[in-house]
Amino acid sequence: MISKFKWTIVLVMVLFVQVSIAQVKTLTGVVSEGGMTLPGVSVIIKGTQEGTQTDLDGKYSLQVKPGDVLEFSFIGMESLTYKVGAAATHNVEMSYGEEMLEEVVVMAYGQVKTKNEVTGNAVAIKGDAVTATPMASADQALQGRVAGLQMSASSGAPGAKQNIRIRGRNSMTATNEPLYVIDGVPMYDADFSGSSSSTSLSLLATINPADIESMTVLKDAGATAVYGARGTNGVILITTKKGKAGVTKFNFSTRVGFQNNAVKGPRLLSSTEKEELFLDGLYNTYGTKYNFDRSGAADFAYANFYGKGNYGSWVDNGRQNHDWSEYVKNADAPLTSINFSATGGGERHNFYASLSHDKIESTVIGSDFRRIGASLSLMQKISDKVDFNTSIKVTNTKQNGTSENGAYFSNPNYTRLVMNPWNPLYNNDGSYYLPNSGYHNVVYTVNNNTKINDVTRVINSNSLSYAITDNLKFTSTLGIDYTMAEYIGYNNPIHGDGRNFQGTADRYVRKNFTYIAQNGLDYKFYLGDSHRFDAKVLVEYQKAKRDFLQGSGQVVLDGFTSLGAAAANKDNAFMYEDDANLGYVGILNYNYQNRFLVDLTGRRESSSKFTDRNGVFYSVGGAWNVHMENWMLEQQTISTLKLRGSYGTNGNSQIGPNKYVQQLDIVTYDGEAGLIPTQLGGPIGWEKQKKLDVGIDLGFFNDRINFGVAYFQSKTSDLLYNRSLSKLSGFSNQMMNMGSLDNRGIEVEFNSQIVRTDDFDLSIGANLGTVRNRITEMPVVDGEQLEVRGSYTANITGHAVGEWYMPEWAGVDPQTGQAMWYNLDGTKTTVYNAEAQSKFHGASALPKYTGGANLDVRYKGLFLNAMLTFAGGHKVYEQYAFKTAGITSVLVTSNASAEMLDRWQKPGDITDVPMAQYAATGGNKNFTRPSTRFLHDGDYVRLRNLTLGYNFNNDITRTLGVDALSMSFIGTNLWTWVKDKGLLYDPEVSPNGMLSVTTPPVKSLVFSVNVKF
Repeated sequence: MISKFKWTIVLVMVLFVQVSIAQVKTLTGVVSEGGMTLPGVSVIIKGTQEGTQTDLDGKYSLQVKPGDVLEFSFIGMESLTYKVGAAATHNVEMSYGEEMLEEVVVMAYGQVKTKNEVTGNAVAIKGDAVTATPMASADQALQGRVAGLQMSASSGAPGAKQNIRIRGRNSMTATNEPLYVIDGVPMYDADFSGSSSSTSLSLLATINPADIESMTVLKDAGATAVYGARGTNGVILITTKKGKAGVTKFNFSTRVGFQNNAVKGPRLLSSTEKEELFLDGLYNTYGTKYNFDRSGAADFAYANFYGKGNYGSWVDNGRQNHDWSEYVKNADAPLTSINFSATGGGERHNFYASLSHDKIESTVIGSDFRRIGASLSLMQKISDKVDFNTSIKVTNTKQNGTSENGAYFSNPNYTRLVMNPWNPLYNNDGSYYLPNSGYHNVVYTVNNNTKINDVTRVINSNSLSYAITDNLKFTSTLGIDYTMAEYIGYNNPIHGDGRNFQGTADRYVRKNFTYIAQNGLDYKFYLGDSHRFDAKVLVEYQKAKRDFLQGSGQVVLDGFTSLGAAAANKDNAFMYEDDANLGYVGILNYNYQNRFLVDLTGRRESSSKFTDRNGVFYSVGGAWNVHMENWMLEQQTISTLKLRGSYGTNGNSQIGPNKYVQQLDIVTYDGEAGLIPTQLGGPIGWEKQKKLDVGIDLGFFNDRINFGVAYFQSKTSDLLYNRSLSKLSGFSNQMMNMGSLDNRGIEVEFNSQIVRTDDFDLSIGANLGTVRNRITEMPVVDGEQLEVRGSYTANITGHAVGEWYMPEWAGVDPQTGQAMWYNLDGTKTTVYNAEAQSKFHGASALPKYTGGANLDVRYKGLFLNAMLTFAGGHKVYEQYAFKTAGITSVLVTSNASAEMLDRWQKPGDITDVPMAQYAATGGNKNFTRPSTRFLHDGDYVRLRNLTLGYNFNNDITRTLGVDALSMSFIGTNLWTWVKDKGLLYDPEVSPNGMLSVTTPPVKSLVFSVNVKF
C-alpha cells in the first residue's frame, strides 16, 4: 500500500495537493455549520471554528474547540470524520481507498503522482485486476489493459514465460522484453527452467499475485529514461502491498476451478480415415504398376505393409481407433489457490504479512505447477525524522514440465498431432505398447521420466529515510534478489529418449544473486507562490552474479532417478558470470499552479557488459493542464484537457556479459586438457534509442467520460546484431553494433461511466494500439548492406523485422492434382525448387494493432466484469504442417489433419489439398515446403475475462461476524474468434509467429471466495 499521509491539526497540516494552497495568500473568517473549499482539498467544519490561517510554504492549521467535528476529504483518499478531543494536539491519519488507487500512478524510483501530474506515458493497473486473473503468472493480467502492449505465451502450461512486447520490436538479436522492477529492485528475468527443451518458467511465476498492490507500465522516454540502458523496451513497475495503520485486519481468499485448452485445435484423422487416405495414396502410386484397382489397395497394403506403420497388426486387431488426442489430454485440469494475509499497526509502525499456496495442473498429461509463498512488510517510524521500511518475499515453486519446445518424440502436444492412430496405448496383455522406433508412447514416458524445475526465490527490499528538513529527505535503499533453481531430469532405459543410452540422469543447479544499492536526496521547494519544484538525485549500483553447475550421466537402472545412480559417461560443466551497473540519476519536476508541468531526467551510466562502458541518457517531458485555466473553470462540460509530450533517449544492454572479450574453453582429448577459442569478441556498446511521444487527454462531465490519444516514434541505432561469420573464420557469429530500426504508432484509450447511482453502475472502456516496424538500415559488411533471407522470413532494409518471405501458393491443378506455386511474373508452376520464387507478403508476426474492451456492471451487491482482447494485421505460420498436412510417407508412419480428406481425387476437383501419393512426385513432393499455403491471417478476438460475483451487504456480514464477504465465478478465455477459418490452432503464438507444439493457452472456470475480518 502506498504510504499514508499524516495530517496534524493545530501544529501543521501538510497538504500534498494538485494545486498547493500556498497559492491562497490569506484565509480568514469564521465558518459555522458550513464549508470551505480549497483547490484539490475539502475541509468541512461542523461546530464552531475559532479561526483559520495559512502561510506561504504550504502549511495550513485550524484552531478548533473540543467537541468540534471535522470532515477531511482528499483526491485519491478515503474521506474521514474526526471529533476533536481535549488534547492540545491531534494527529489525523488518512489512507487511500482501494477504489481510488487509480487516481495515483507509481512512477520510477518511488515517485507517486496524480494523473494530472504525469507528463510521460504510463498506465497503472490496480492489484484487484491482477488477482482477478486466475493465472500463475501475474503479468497475464496486463493483456488487453494497456494500449500498445502485446502478449503471447511461450506455452499455456502453468508458470510458463509470457512474451511481452511494448510498442513493437526495438531490437533484432538482443532482447525485446521489458525491464521488471519489483519494489525498486530490477529483476533477473531469464527463463528459470533448467532445460531448453522443457516447459519454460516465468520470473513472475515466482511471485504471489495476491501480494501485488499495483503494476505500472512505463512506455515513453519521459517515464523510462531514468533506467538508461535497460529501459528501451519499456518498464513494468510492480509495487507490493504494505501495511495499514489501525486494528489488525485479516483477509482470506480461496479459489477452486478447472481448465481446458482454449481452442480445440485441428481434428486429426481417425484410424479408418487414415486407412482411406493411405489406400488412396497407394492406388495413386502403385495401382498401375502392380495392376490393382482401388478395391484391391487394401490387399496390396496388407501384403506389403504389414510391419511398416503397423497396418497389418491393426487390421488383425479389428481396426480399432486409438485417439492419442484423448490419451494425452488432462481434461478439466484442476486449479486451487489459498491466500491469507494480515495488516495492521499504529501511528509509528505497521505491517503486512501473507501466506499462499497455489496448485495448477496443465491441460496435458505430465505437467503441473505448485507454489508456496510467504511475505512480510514492516514500517517503523524510529523518530519524527527517521523511517525504516523492510519487506521480504520467499517462494518455492515446483514445476513438472514436459519436452515441449520442439518436435520432441516425448512431447505430448507433438504426439497428439502425429502419432499413428493404428498404434495402441496398451498391448493385448494390458502392458504398455512400446514401439522400437518412431514416436514414443508418451503416456509411458511422462509416467516414467522426470523433468522437474524447483526454484526458491527470495526478494528483499530495505530503505532508511531521514528527514533533514521539512523539504529535504535522504533515503538509502538496499534490495536483494536471490534465486536458486534446480532441474532434475531422468529418462528411463526401457523406452523413449533414454533407451539408446540405457537411461540418462541430469541435475542442474543455477544460482543468481543480484543486489542493488541506492542513496539519494529528495528536495521540495517553492519559488514564490506558484512555482513548485521536486528534485531527486541518487547514485545506484547494481551487481549480478550467476553460476551454473551441471552433472549428467548414462546407464541408469530403471526406477533409480538419481544422478548418482549413473554408471557411465558421466559429465559435468560449470559456468560463472557477473556484471555490474553504476548509474547517477537526476530528476527535476516543475509544477506551475498545476497548470504547466515540466519533467527533466538525466542518467549517466556505466556497464561492465561493453567496451564503451559510459553513456548519458536524458528526457524532457511537459504537460499543459488546460482545464485548470481560469477560462476553462467556468464551463461544466470539459473536466480534463491535458496536452503532453516527451522526448528522450534509452538504451538496450540486455545481452549476456563478456560478449566483447575473446573467450577460450577447456576441452579434453585423449586424457589431456587444452584450450580452444570459442568467441571472437570485439568492441561493442549498447543499442541507442531516441523516443518521441505526444498525446492529449480529455475528460467530460466530471471525468465520467475519458478519452486519450498518443502518437509515438522510436528510432533505434547501433543495433546489437549477432552477425554470422564464415566457417573459415573458426567462429559462427560475432556480436557487433550495426543497423537501425524505426517504430511508430498511435494509441487510443476510452473509458466512460454511463450510469452512476447509489444502486447501479455501468461503465465501458476500450484501448487500441498500433505499431509499424521498419528496418531503416541493415548492418553494413564490406561496404554493402546485408540482406538476410531465410526459408520463411527475411530482414531487408525497408521491411519489417522478420517479415514473411516465401513462395506464394497457387492451389492445386484441377486436372492433375499437383501442387502449384506462383512465379514472380504471376505464372503458375509445379516446380518448387527452381521456379517457385520467394517474395514478401506485407506482414510480419508482429500484430499491427492490439487492444481490449471492457464492461463493468454493478447492481447493489451484484457485479459483472467482462474484457475482450484482440489483435490483427499480422500473419502466423503453421510450422508443423510438414507433418499434419503430409501426403507422402507420413500417411504410413504418422497421422494427419482431417482437412487432408478434401484431397484431389479426379480431374475437375477444385481443392487446396493435392492428390495423395505414397511416393509423391512433382509439386506434391514439395507440398509441405514453406509457402503461403500454411500462412494464416492472425487476427482474433478473445473473451479474455468474465467475472460474475456478489458482495454481501452489511446486514449479512455483521451476522456472520466479518467485515466483508464476496463470492464470484471467473471465466478466462471462454470464447475465441479467428478471422482465418484455416487457422485451426490457437491464434496466440510466440513472437516469431510460428504455430508451435507447446501447450496452448487455456480457458478456465474458477469459483472464488474472499473474506475480510
